Amino acid sequence: MQVADGLTRLADHLTVEQLTRRFGAFTALDAVSLSIGKGEFVCLLGPSGCGKTTLLRLIAGLDQPDGGRIALAGRDITHAPPAERDYGIVFQSYALFPNLTVAENIAYGLKPRRDRDRIAQRVRALLDMVGLPGVEARYPAQLSGGQQQRVALARALATSPGMLLLDEPLSALDARVRDRLREELKGLQQRLGVTTLMVTHDQEEALNLADRVVVMQGGRIEQVGTPAEIYRRPASRFVATFVGDANWLAVGSRQGQSVMVGSHRLQLAAPLPEAPELTLFLRPEDLVVKAQWDGAANTVLARVEDVRFAGALTRVRLQPEGMPGQVLHAELCPAMLQRPPLVPGEIVPVELPATRLLAFAGEAAC
Repeated sequence: MQVADGLTRLADHLTVEQLTRRFGAFTALDAVSLSIGKGEFVCLLGPSGCGKTTLLRLIAGLDQPDGGRIALAGRDITHAPPAERDYGIVFQSYALFPNLTVAENIAYGLKPRRDRDRIAQRVRALLDMVGLPGVEARYPAQLSGGQQQRVALARALATSPGMLLLDEPLSALDARVRDRLREELKGLQQRLGVTTLMVTHDQEEALNLADRVVVMQGGRIEQVGTPAEIYRRPASRFVATFVGDANWLAVGSRQGQSVMVGSHRLQLAAPLPEAPELTLFLRPEDLVVKAQWDGAANTVLARVEDVRFAGALTRVRLQPEGMPGQVLHAELCPAMLQRPPLVPGEIVPVELPATRLLAFAGEAAC
């Protein structure tokens, strides 16, 4: 596990130490430790069954751990009931009361205060905040999915909690609405400065929203870092494979800081791991298609197999010479390509930059 803090961290608001949860013989969470700074937006990212929702539920008090400790603002809340944990929570399913109006849903947690005028004023302010003024009297069924999720967010913020917990809150929405709410959620979190922990399996969502990303697999944390660190310097093969697209090249032999891939010797800037088998990793956007052959290091000739227009990018499939069975995938920005458009069948020089190549132990990933 690698913990990489690329931010100037504020004082820890939430601390999880050696948290463990078992269901019979299955270990859903295996001695997980994590600290989140006050006002920080952290995303728990990973595939289904990796333990991210279990961790969120333990922090929320909706489940109890088999071991470990949870502290919020310095106070041990490991076994405290949910009502004593100072958080608001938003679920994927909205969880609004269908028989209550929007105003009644938002004010649900404010009822004990019994100040109707103040509650109404607070509800109006929250609806303005989430971009839904004037819908107090409507019922959830009269709202779109995106509007319902905004109401759920307003309800979670009604008591001005010290922490906001989000359990895949945008995954049930269509792509266009999801993108819009994603931007609004981040803007709202920054304005309020509320510490936020969000569960998602969507890597794009995590990279766009989070100050730091926690990548989980098999009940453990694989890596913690800024979005750029997770994407550019994955700490394990799992992180490299799960986050973003990649080229994987099987290594034949090594010598110092260079390796053989087919009949080509490639230089690497990063240290090589000590392992009997190695695989090289390279992001598609890091491949450089050159206008002409210049004989530079890490440059090979490749046949263009396929060219696909993808809006701002052009996706190209290449068959490198001297690398039998190897396919390279490149993502190119046409405006930056200093040559005529690529066409299938032509031979082009391609550079695999040493500073972008990483080596991982094991055979080539699928």
